[in-house]
Amino acid sequence: MKNKISVTINEKILRDVDSIVDNIFIRNRSQAIEYLIKKSMKETKIAVILAGEGLNAGNGKIKNRYSLKINHLTIIEHTIKKFHDTGFRNIYIIASHETLTNIFKIVGDGSNFNVKIDYVDDEFQQGSASALKLLNEKIKTTFLVVQCDLIITHVDLLDLWNKHLQEKAIATMLICSEVQPKNQVRYGHVSLNGSKVISYEEKPLLKNLKSSIFFAGIFISEPEILRYPGKSLEFNVFPELAKRGLLAGQISNLPHLHIHTREDLERVKKILNEIERKK
Repeated sequence: MKNKISVTINEKILRDVDSIVDNIFIRNRSQAIEYLIKKSMKETKIAVILAGEGLNAGNGKIKNRYSLKINHLTIIEHTIKKFHDTGFRNIYIIASHETLTNIFKIVGDGSNFNVKIDYVDDEFQQGSASALKLLNEKIKTTFLVVQCDLIITHVDLLDLWNKHLQEKAIATMLICSEVQPKNQVRYGHVSLNGSKVISYEEKPLLKNLKSSIFFAGIFISEPEILRYPGKSLEFNVFPELAKRGLLAGQISNLPHLHIHTREDLERVKKILNEIERKK
């Protein structure tokens, strides 16, 4: 949906805007302004890495999974590099002080990746929504959120971003269907009506599964999400957004590369090697 607005622009700048109208790809002044705004925003998009919850060892899980190396880079380095390559240059990492210290030793302030990283100390570790709300005074525009133990090198983040901009939703999540049967209850399962998520259930009992598709740990959001009550995105905020018709989803047929255990790590390495061979 497009809105008609009135703006005042310096005459010289307006001449520069008009100069890119070629009557082929850009046919008029409005398209020129829209193109230049999009181009500018590509370099300043915001990404958030949630690195503080659910990363403790136990039940075979690996601790500090963001530091695992795959193809000569740690998972956190793969993520930061992907952000840079897709125009997400302003990055917030939210975690406990200890985790932030460890991540800083790996990626520093982001200058080696040509991005800007801000570290946000989640002192109380109350849940994913509580962690995200620490950015309430920092984020005023659309932003991306990614869990820190995911490999996202094969994911089209801009496609998800553009999908969200077309939706009348507070958040648009990436949804996957490929998962090993024994891992089905690890994730938040969703039901869709078109692109609208009509229900969200986090880690349901296997016998109670209503859907075989699940949240892939990546979503685009509006800052309004920070005002919703509850400590957990998965148990509080997402179900409420779904109930209100304000949660959208985009299904992906790509493999979900989420690492919990050593077995997951070896599986991810094999999949990434296969993806590389097919390029």
